[in-house]
Amino acid sequence: MSCDSVLPANTAKGRGNVENLILYQKFVDFVMWYEPIVERFPACQKPALCAATKNTCYRIMRMIIMTNKRRDKRSGLYEIDCELEVLRFYVRHAYKRRYLSKGSYETAVIKLGEVGKILGGLLKSENK
Repeated sequence: MSCDSVLPANTAKGRGNVENLILYQKFVDFVMWYEPIVERFPACQKPALCAATKNTCYRIMRMIIMTNKRRDKRSGLYEIDCELEVLRFYVRHAYKRRYLSKGSYETAVIKLGEVGKILGGLLKSENK
């Protein structure tokens, strides 16, 4: 079983298109939801936590796209997993600094958890 197995069987855009990846879709959903929240962080955090969070999101998105194109996806999936852990740290840090409400924090944890579960399943299938 490979990463291609997370693609829908009948798609108008065809197999291998990154927009059809469940991991890609879930992460785009997270970024589209979280980015406006990050933009509301205090001005003093814009060049630090805000920029680091957004850059990590963009780096993960780039890694998802690049991993989809690779023949051996395992190393790319591990890299995504590491960056996802960094993003989780930034989310926890923002919550502890009270830049995130409890509700936003809980939603972020759920959304990143979904991404993590999909990623874990892909890693498990690649290791077989």
